[in-house]
Amino acid sequence: MFIPYNLTAQLYFPNSNYYHSEIERFNLNSELTTNYQKHLSVKPILDLKTNRDSIYYSKRKVYYTLTQKLFKENLIIFKGDDFWCSIDPVLDLEIGKGGSGDSLTRMYWNTRGIRVQARFFNSVSFSTSIYETQIIVPDYQSEYIDSHGEFRLSGNKYKQESGYVPMYGRTKPFKGTGYDFAFAEGSLSIVATKNLNFQFGNGNQFIGDGYRSLFLSDFSGNYPFAKTEFFLFDGKLQYNLIYASLTNPYRLIKFSTPEPTFERKIGVFHHLDYSVTKNFNISLFEGSNWRSTDSLGSHKPDYLFLNPVIGINSLAKGTEALNYNSVFGIGSSFTFKNNKIYGQLLIDNSRLSSFQIGIKSYDLIINKLDLRIEFNRAIQNTYLSNQKRYNYSHNNLSLAHPIENSFNELVTILTYENNGFFVQNKTIFSSQYQNDSLNIGNDILEPKSSINLISQAKKNVFYNQLELGYRFNKNYNLQLFGGYLFRQKNDYIEPTITNYIYFGVRTKIRNKKLDW
Repeated sequence: MFIPYNLTAQLYFPNSNYYHSEIERFNLNSELTTNYQKHLSVKPILDLKTNRDSIYYSKRKVYYTLTQKLFKENLIIFKGDDFWCSIDPVLDLEIGKGGSGDSLTRMYWNTRGIRVQARFFNSVSFSTSIYETQIIVPDYQSEYIDSHGEFRLSGNKYKQESGYVPMYGRTKPFKGTGYDFAFAEGSLSIVATKNLNFQFGNGNQFIGDGYRSLFLSDFSGNYPFAKTEFFLFDGKLQYNLIYASLTNPYRLIKFSTPEPTFERKIGVFHHLDYSVTKNFNISLFEGSNWRSTDSLGSHKPDYLFLNPVIGINSLAKGTEALNYNSVFGIGSSFTFKNNKIYGQLLIDNSRLSSFQIGIKSYDLIINKLDLRIEFNRAIQNTYLSNQKRYNYSHNNLSLAHPIENSFNELVTILTYENNGFFVQNKTIFSSQYQNDSLNIGNDILEPKSSINLISQAKKNVFYNQLELGYRFNKNYNLQLFGGYLFRQKNDYIEPTITNYIYFGVRTKIRNKKLDW
């Protein structure tokens, strides 16, 4: 449905795959798409790059205030001549039961919170959300969370505790086998001119057109950041500069606070995207980690990190140096009709280290039937450094792909929606080298390794998740849903099978990808 553009809209869409797909579908079908609106690989996406009203439009006919709030608009709205503000609930109330390897355990995901958005004078906006969560999850998720916890010095060794939930945050124990965590996220956006905007806040980014990103993903959770985005050549060139304060979850040895804080490092991400033609984009990416504090809390950064020009840091310091580690990438996309072919190449350790190739087809055969097929591969030691504290990570989690490296992965996602009812089937097959006792260069918590992988065993994982539900409201993505997750891991250490059936209600305004 096309609705005339609202020129006063200046908010970011939620960083969720649902909104990313709806924006891309609309822009592919629109004859009015401008050069500025062809740059959709950096997410979250500012609503000036599409038609916000059309993305949120619902053709349902409603006659009462309650049904208007349930189906067509934000829950609470304040507005005037120079401002607009909304308040919406944040919910993810899921209950389920696991079979086989999870011993028919009752599990749940219990998130409650609130989201506030506001816009002032058509150029300044902010968004903030607060989350409080308790979860009991399938075994494979618990094992991953526990193995990516913080490190606290105990005697002469570091002890691992307080695992991190991917895409969320650090936990504390809950009911023996569960996790309790809370966090807040938010940002302030200033659209200075048509060609320049700034964003400051605590959140995450995603760079790429795929389901996964080999450059920068939202997998590692939130961090404080400052982002500048500007355009040249009538919108054909987009440049993003992101500075982030990242966490190495190692507790400081010396501290003056009641509890020792964590070591910090600086993340700097440059991304240049150029529209070569109406249908073809090519991009360059540079991501780097720099020392901010050491284990004693000393602040000794290398101020070259402030350089805003892509490629200069890699030329000056290579892909690795003392207290520094970086990756460099090339991305591209090509659109035809309702399809997008996309890819990424990543250079790390001075060689081609990973690549992605994929296709996304919208409205395949019938309206709202979508298909994505994607292949990802990363070789040994990708994203790793000889100094493990400078691995390409945040919160002890990968800043890019969740399987980290030494893997092949095939992702297939089929989605259909009609009058609010939706069904999605996601199938992922991955194969990764593994060793339970040696560092073989496949772990984001370990340094590089010179061990030959040919002599190592492989772990194969088959993952399938079928989900169906009903979408009540697009503004805060209120859904009733149910699903079945099957995961089979075959390896020489401990083969496992997970069966998980679940249902619930949620406002899905952020991604929750626990599909490794």
